[in-house]
Parts: sequence; C-alpha cells; structure tokens
Amino acid sequence: MATNDQTSRTGVSSKKTYFAPPERASKIELDAAVSAISHNPLVDGLMYVANGLFAVLNEQRQLLAVNESFLKMMGIEDAGAVLGLRPGEYIHCIHAHEMPGGCGTSPYCATCGAVIAIVAALTSNQSQERTCSLTVEKGGKEVDLFFEVRCCPLEIEEKKYVLMFLNDVSTQQQRANLEKTFFHDISNLMTALLVKGDLFQRKGTWDAKRFSEIQKLILRTVQELSMQQTLANSISHVYQPCYCTVSVNALLDDLKETFDVHPVRLAKKLTIAKDAESTSLRTDPAIVERILVNMVTNALEATEPGGEIRVFTTEEGNSISFCVWNRKPIPAEHAIRIFKRNFTTKEGVGHGLGTYSMKFFGEKVLGGKVDFTTSEEGGTLFRLTLMLL
Repeated sequence: MATNDQTSRTGVSSKKTYFAPPERASKIELDAAVSAISHNPLVDGLMYVANGLFAVLNEQRQLLAVNESFLKMMGIEDAGAVLGLRPGEYIHCIHAHEMPGGCGTSPYCATCGAVIAIVAALTSNQSQERTCSLTVEKGGKEVDLFFEVRCCPLEIEEKKYVLMFLNDVSTQQQRANLEKTFFHDISNLMTALLVKGDLFQRKGTWDAKRFSEIQKLILRTVQELSMQQTLANSISHVYQPCYCTVSVNALLDDLKETFDVHPVRLAKKLTIAKDAESTSLRTDPAIVERILVNMVTNALEATEPGGEIRVFTTEEGNSISFCVWNRKPIPAEHAIRIFKRNFTTKEGVGHGLGTYSMKFFGEKVLGGKVDFTTSEEGGTLFRLTLMLL
C-alpha cells in the first residue's frame, strides 16, 4: 500500500510513494550540490578512471554528475540536460513515471536493485551491492537490461552523496540463463531417453510403443534447440510452431512421464487430474510441454517436502486452461515483476528466464494467455489458456 511521507520543510504534505521518498532538492539546492561535486578532486578523478557507468547522486537520488560512458549510452552530449533527473528517468525505465514522485516511488521500485542500493547506502552509510533488472524504452521498443550496481556513500561539507557504479551485464545474464535453462531441459530429455533405452535393453525385444516414445523425445530435443535459439534472439526472431491436433490427456500423460523420475519431485505429491473424455486442440505440443514443465518445476521448488502440487484443466467457452497449483503464495513485491525478463529472487547471473519464457511462448508464439493468481488463502495458480478446436 502506498504511504504518505512526513510533511516536507515547506509545510506541504509529500506525495505518495510505494518505496523511496519522493521529495526533490530545490533549484538552489541542486545547483549548489552540482557545484560542490564538480570541484571535488575525488569525483573528478573517478569521472575519468571509473570502469563502466558512473554517476553521483544527492540525498534525493537526483543526478549531479555522470561520466562520458553514461552519456554515450543514452546518446546525450550535454550532461547539463540530465542533471536533476533520477537514474530511472534518465535511462527511460518504463516505470519511472507511473507515480507523481517519479523514479523510486512506484510499486515496481520496491524490488528494483538500483534504488534499493541507493537508499541502503544513504541509511546505513556503507557501500551496497545489488543487481538490477529493468525494462527501458529505446528506439520505440522495450529493451530488457541487467546491471550490477554498487553504491558508495560520500560526505562533502556535511552533505550526503552517493557514488553509483553500474556494470551492464545484460549480455552475460542472457547467455547464462539461456545456458542454464537449455542444459536443464536437455538433461530432462536425455534422462527420459536413457530410461526408455534401459527398458529396451532389459526386455531384449523390439517394442513399437516404446520406440515411438523415443522418437517423440528425439523430436522434442530438436525442437528444444530451435526454441533456445528463439529465446536468444527473443522478439526479433519468430519461432515457427509445429501445429498438430493433440488430445489434452496426451499432453498430461507426457507431463506425468517427465516428472515420474524427476529429482525435484522427491518427497512431494504431484497430482495430475485427467478428464474421462479427453478434449483435443490444435497446437504445438512441444511448446505446451515446455511451458507446463516450467510451471510444475517452479511449483515443486516452492513446495516443502510432504506438500502437494496439483495439475488440472478447466474449460470455459471455446478455450481450455492448463492449471498448476501449489500452496505457497508469491510475495506481492515479486508478483508484480514475475514475468519480467531477468527478474529473479535468486542470487547471481543465470536466473530469471523461466517465467518470462512461459509468457513469451504461450502468448507471442501460441497466441494464448499465461497468467496467475496468488494469495495467502488460495496459494498460487499458474494458467496456460489456449483455444480449442
């Protein structure tokens, strides 16, 4: 819930914020701070030697100075044109203007690593390090960025400032989480192939049914390679789905088979409910399987030993929803960013692609809808909704 800050020095009640204070320095205060920073030898030296993007902020999180790399990133020649802005406003974060108070005050800002590091550095008077995943507007398109952020407090003439160092690791993050997701999914497929191969060897006879299952796993492996290439290029590359008519129960059987020997399922109950009469739909079963595997894997990872995960379907009109439920609710500050690329609650690079890929393939490739509900009372339910025949 938004909160009201204390009344400002001018006696005017401050604007609402969901995280950081919205107040800004006056024009006189801002000019004085810019002058103090521009004449400081430490800051002057850092402007030339800082590796990556570097900026100096006042207590109100406004830019007082930025290095040449930061200006080049935004294609700006005159630093004076951006002084007084906040970092999210400067780089055109899509959430920077959702609240009257600007950058740092929207619901999304409560999970932004950059503003958290800035505020923490000011309040603790100690250096802070975070990672920051955000979406910016660039050239009329939305672009996902990922930064390593370090904020160091600095005091000059009894005034507090923040030295902010940003390292753009967007490419490294994308490569790391693509590799992590790819090897995870390929490992699942290879495990299933090994199990089928062992059954062949033990029986010592040719089994047409199991041979068909192996063929299907090989096809899924090939499709997995193509989907990984799509995620690597994301919006600019269009994956061509392989549509066919498939029964809902067949998709659920494949899902059950995937998790029958899955290590993440240990000590947890996975219930997959099928209707007596299976409905059919025209879709790409490999993509549906990938989305459902991600949903179930996330639910299993969120569930304590002895807990239950339920998979079921519901029909409404000419659509069907594949539903995956678990008891644990998602915190509100995480729920609002759950489908953002690179957003994750896990440390380091190599995370934050699973829910993004569900949304991307479910909606942009299959033309369906991927959403979720979460609450303390009802737990968490993810849905993939597709049109029926």
